[in-house]
Amino acid sequence: MTACPFGTRRTRRWIPWLSISVPALGWLVFVLYPSAATVYYSLTQYSGVPGAPVDYCGLCNYRMAFTSVSGPTWEALKVTLVYAAGVTVLQIVFGLGLAMLLNRRGRMFSLYRALVFMPQIFSVTIVGALFSLILDPITGPAEKILHGLFGASSAFLGDSNISLLLIILINVWMFTGYTMLIYIAGLRRIPRELYEAAALDGCGWWSRFRRITWPMLAASTTVNVFLTAMGCLGEYALIILLTDGQFGTQTIGMYMFQQAFGQQSQLGYGSMLAMLQFAMTLVIGGVVLWALRRREVQL
Repeated sequence: MTACPFGTRRTRRWIPWLSISVPALGWLVFVLYPSAATVYYSLTQYSGVPGAPVDYCGLCNYRMAFTSVSGPTWEALKVTLVYAAGVTVLQIVFGLGLAMLLNRRGRMFSLYRALVFMPQIFSVTIVGALFSLILDPITGPAEKILHGLFGASSAFLGDSNISLLLIILINVWMFTGYTMLIYIAGLRRIPRELYEAAALDGCGWWSRFRRITWPMLAASTTVNVFLTAMGCLGEYALIILLTDGQFGTQTIGMYMFQQAFGQQSQLGYGSMLAMLQFAMTLVIGGVVLWALRRREVQL
């Protein structure tokens, strides 16, 4: 039998199947099975404790969540939507502003862009520990500055009036550099001739931005808005580290984590919350992507 690279002619046809077998097995074990288990457990009253009975109850968890409009599930949904909207708007504004400011050639501007992007490479644990120390209401530097300038004090992350806003700003600080880089890539694709023609017509800065820059950045805006909004809808790690879901900062992801893996775990109800979060992400993501892509076509 004639020898071929990677085996004989008879065995070579099995090599593609062997090459995908390990990834396929990993996908079945770590993606498909947990997803199917989540759907099943959402229809049960399983506590998650090993050896505990798995009591099938159908849609009981869904009825429990939707019958009380003022319950913790709806409050977590409201906080999630406010959090996602706040982070998305602020991150787009700051990212675009920094992109227009730092979209220049030169070693120093490369350094500035690197400094803005640097928080992106920090782990959530480092960021959580850093701002927990900065915003400590007793010994933190933010407390000392506030007291020195205005003679006032604040609980910061322990104040339910501003805790969610502070977490939004921390998230924006972490990921604005990524948004900035996407916008810089979009700005460098805009032909300079358009700005030169607009300048000859007497267009000012705002007119050039409104009629040239912003429409030409439609694709970059679609990417930034979609990625930011989808990431915020599932946020829970940063909130766990900063407030543990207290003081009005409990998102649906945080609430799901507490219900499924907390001290009084209810894996069945937590799985239902995971399904609810998936449905919300799917609907909002689809609507946002459809609206932004339609805007691209119109522009």
